[in-house]
Amino acid sequence: MAALKHRRTALERVEKFLSEIYFTDCNLRGRLFGDRCPPVSLSFFQTPRRIPYDEAVGQEFRPAKVGDSFGPTWETCWFKVELSIPQAWAGREVHFVWESDGEGMVWRDGQPVQGLTKEGEKTSYILTSSLKESEPHSLTLYVELACNGLFGAGKGSMIAPPDPDRRFTLSKAELVIFNRDVYELLVDLEILLDMAQLLGEENQRSFQALYTANQMVNMCDVTDPSTFPAARDLAAAIFSQRNGESQHTIHAVGHCHIDSAWLWPYEETIRKCARSWVTVVRLMERNPELTFACSQAQQFEWVRTWYPGLYTQIQEFVAKEQFIPVGGTWVEMDGNLPSGESMVRQFLQGQLFFQEQFGRICSEFWLPDTFGYSAQLPQLMRGCGIRRFLTQKLSWNLVNTFPHHTFFWEGIDGSRVLTHFPPGDSYGMHGRVEEMLKTVKNNKDKGRVNHSALLFGFGDGGGGPTQKMLDRMKRMSDTDGLPRVQISTPDRLFSVLEKESSQLCTWVGELFLELHNGTYTTQAQIKKGNRECERILHDVEVLSTLAMARGGMFQYPASQLQQLWRLLLLNQFHDVLPGSCIQLVVEDALQYYTEIRRVGARLQEEAVQSLCRELLQPKAGSTKSTLVLNTLPWERTEVISRTGPAGTETLGTSNAGLW
Repeated sequence: MAALKHRRTALERVEKFLSEIYFTDCNLRGRLFGDRCPPVSLSFFQTPRRIPYDEAVGQEFRPAKVGDSFGPTWETCWFKVELSIPQAWAGREVHFVWESDGEGMVWRDGQPVQGLTKEGEKTSYILTSSLKESEPHSLTLYVELACNGLFGAGKGSMIAPPDPDRRFTLSKAELVIFNRDVYELLVDLEILLDMAQLLGEENQRSFQALYTANQMVNMCDVTDPSTFPAARDLAAAIFSQRNGESQHTIHAVGHCHIDSAWLWPYEETIRKCARSWVTVVRLMERNPELTFACSQAQQFEWVRTWYPGLYTQIQEFVAKEQFIPVGGTWVEMDGNLPSGESMVRQFLQGQLFFQEQFGRICSEFWLPDTFGYSAQLPQLMRGCGIRRFLTQKLSWNLVNTFPHHTFFWEGIDGSRVLTHFPPGDSYGMHGRVEEMLKTVKNNKDKGRVNHSALLFGFGDGGGGPTQKMLDRMKRMSDTDGLPRVQISTPDRLFSVLEKESSQLCTWVGELFLELHNGTYTTQAQIKKGNRECERILHDVEVLSTLAMARGGMFQYPASQLQQLWRLLLLNQFHDVLPGSCIQLVVEDALQYYTEIRRVGARLQEEAVQSLCRELLQPKAGSTKSTLVLNTLPWERTEVISRTGPAGTETLGTSNAGLW
């Protein structure tokens, strides 16, 4: 006989059955892992440098143990972990579990294989899904641990200056049996519990989810896994009840926004890319439906240079259209401070890289996190082969809520691009029921379009998607009461939006962010350096072109200019040029400007010597003269200075015409 159920009591019963805090000695969560086995040996080597694997493994390692602390901030610890899997674990799924502060990466047979970070919910590396006798039971792994977190090492708060004396503790290092059947049941119950809580008491689907979850708890004996399949069948019956045709469709795309520098220096970003992307590759091997949108050609170039084995794997998944280059720019740059020419070079260098490396250019501009968007951008996008734009930063506005999520953005010359802001107002979703419901509820263009994006994965400091995010969304693919959720691509999303675009509104002019206003005045040396280096590279290109056109032996310095431009474009990243970064990054940026000035001055001198060699030759009886070159496309009169023999400075005017 059915008994009357009290809603709050039933909800709490399911919550405690899943809890990571309460009753783990007898609830389902406490059965996620089976037997455990410590490493045979654990040792470490510490260095202040970020060194390659081959150099690290040749160092002298000292004994270490769980509970030890390492540091200080920005140090790197390499751990050698010798493991022996018990023979009795045959047929079981075996994980290597590593929990520590800081960001880790597992190396196996000389290659990176898995990123590890508690902040990014990645604390295990799957050694085997079903241990076979033929598989090696003894193996050696190396863990490279960066003494900084996903968000740097701020003292007291995330965006505070780094704490130079922070210590990083190793809290767990062991082999475990992973009970996959428990995990799947936990995910089922988590989704049902969220539906029960979030759909509300006025929604009968909420009660269906709650009563099903309660019945599953009744059926489960946590000590007897044979009771689990019947409970899972109950959940499957709920998840298989389909939506109507009018339901909103969410296009879920894996994502991992990595700031090229922010609360950590450029060098650490290189490792963040490797840790995040190798984890994505592992996920793609187990989930062929997973797609992952990845921007910033600079970051691809870093991985290509420092992790060639990983880069080869990425190229394979790009060919399968799972690992998807997007954005078309060298970095995700600031949207206002760079000159128009620099904006063009961002697209030029980015699109050239993607064409050369992957045989394609990007059709969408991807800039989710910059601090406002110049009205010239639609014109520049269209000129670079891009007709689509994705961002979300305007959801951070302090006063005025932006009125659209899907619309046409029109620039100063009338150029238009189809623009989409993910209605969940984030580029780092976790695949939860709450986020799906918010995406539908928050959409400001209901009735005009019935599709939207959801970008899932830990971001800003890297991390990326997790298996659990994917497994949550699989259960929500077409479940009555929730929006449809499909793993998709940016191209599929925008293609559907283009078909639905007849009723879309148009926004004309600048997209102004009502936040971070001080970033246009702070760190003046960075802004000065950017403008000076833009001018230097312009002048070198003009003079080198004229020198080459004049004939002779002069060779245009194309490769050197590309290197200098790429350094400058890197410094235009949206947390560097605005100055919203830590001191280490400022120092790196100023050093790069110094390098551009030094090499630029030499290239300019070589071009002038070739272009004006006759004018520069001293003539008998002539007085000392000054050569003035005008590198701008209009006549100008300027005040110039000249140092005399005694070291005194003389000022004068010069009328410079056109070449």
